[in-house]
Amino acid sequence: MKQLIPVPVRRQLRGWLNSAKNTPFAVDLLELRRWQIARKDVGVNAAPRNNPRRLVVLPSDPWSVHQSRGDEAMIEAAAGEMTRAYPDLEIYIVTATPAASADVRAMGFKPLELWKQPFSYETVAQELSIIRPDFGVILGADVLDGYYSPVDAARMLLVADLMAAFGAKVSVLGFSFNSRPAKALSEVFRLIDPGVVLNLRDAISLRRFDDFARKRARLVADAAFMLTPRADTGAVKAIAATIARQRAQGRKVFVFNIHPMLFKKPEPAKLRKMIELAAAAMERLSRQHSVSWVLLAHDYRPEIADDNCLRPLAGRLEPTLGERVHHVEQTLSAGEIKAVVGLVDGVITGRMHLAIAALGQGTPVAAITYQDKFQGLFAHFGISEQLLLSPAQFLDGDRFEQFVGHFLGAYEAAADRVRQALPDVMELSRANIAPLLGDSAIRMTAEAGGKVA
Repeated sequence: MKQLIPVPVRRQLRGWLNSAKNTPFAVDLLELRRWQIARKDVGVNAAPRNNPRRLVVLPSDPWSVHQSRGDEAMIEAAAGEMTRAYPDLEIYIVTATPAASADVRAMGFKPLELWKQPFSYETVAQELSIIRPDFGVILGADVLDGYYSPVDAARMLLVADLMAAFGAKVSVLGFSFNSRPAKALSEVFRLIDPGVVLNLRDAISLRRFDDFARKRARLVADAAFMLTPRADTGAVKAIAATIARQRAQGRKVFVFNIHPMLFKKPEPAKLRKMIELAAAAMERLSRQHSVSWVLLAHDYRPEIADDNCLRPLAGRLEPTLGERVHHVEQTLSAGEIKAVVGLVDGVITGRMHLAIAALGQGTPVAAITYQDKFQGLFAHFGISEQLLLSPAQFLDGDRFEQFVGHFLGAYEAAADRVRQALPDVMELSRANIAPLLGDSAIRMTAEAGGKVA
């Protein structure tokens, strides 16, 4: 590999890697430079483009793909916009396991099971050389600042660079950037091909990214805003009937969601305390405000599933609230969840993409925030940060009850602001895929009802 990298570049990388003291990045950055040096040969030996056109999507979690409804929402939203422009588009999703590949087939896409351990750029490059994608989409979500894994974040970015090396138009869908990114990633962002379009999903994240990486990026809104809700399924109709019964008794209805990932290292004692505080507050506020609750999961990955918190919460509430609490035990798709949150008066959630689903339906949101990533989302809509609560504040005495009580008094005004801002946010959402579409495709998409910013 050394022979492929010019001496000045080797010296530069060696010095940086020694200062970074991060062995995994040594491999990743050298691989990046290797493929960038080899790009000229890739271009010379490129096979002719295939018809129909092909899109390769790299999820933020290739191990479970759609058990996280956030990834599912982004994939289906982006795929929907792309197929409106290119009806014969072939869509491939990168996976890490046979189970994830099966999920991808169930979604109607083709799996590329190449995100395995040990990770291999050779394998990725060989697959891309066969598929010859016209387009690449990377689901940046909340992982590209390295909060969960700097190495996985680096590999996602380097694979985006590989796609560009094979001639694909590549867009990294709008991602959050927290205030404490992994320092080593700045060099990865600096080195990737300038043709890889980097999209930040809120203005706060964009400012942080500009300060961190000194790399050109664009402001968008989350791609999941483009997701089409699915209100016609049996599961959604049954939930809608339950909500209608509560409304007939003069009650307002709110979705509630908490989950284990509100704490980076979940401790059983903290989760138990959170559930107990939530139950006590919801019982009192139900009586004071004539409110009913829908406990709604948005993530089904076993170790971090929302129902790990919502199921015991339902058990705590049902003896006292009876029909005023409804725990949705069915596994819903992202589109079904978006339909459900369009039926209620408000949503209180710790899941970013559940908040996005609600806001995309014009439903106001209060959020239990972590990774300081909700602030930028709320800024898109001009929603007060008084409707944000940190996990530490949640556990602090009666702070949670005060927070929910404030939302129950402010949700109607918040809903007005959400509805006013939503058209502009939708334009910013569609900007995620605009770099992948030519002028003619943009016109076709607009004519089909999906105007592109």
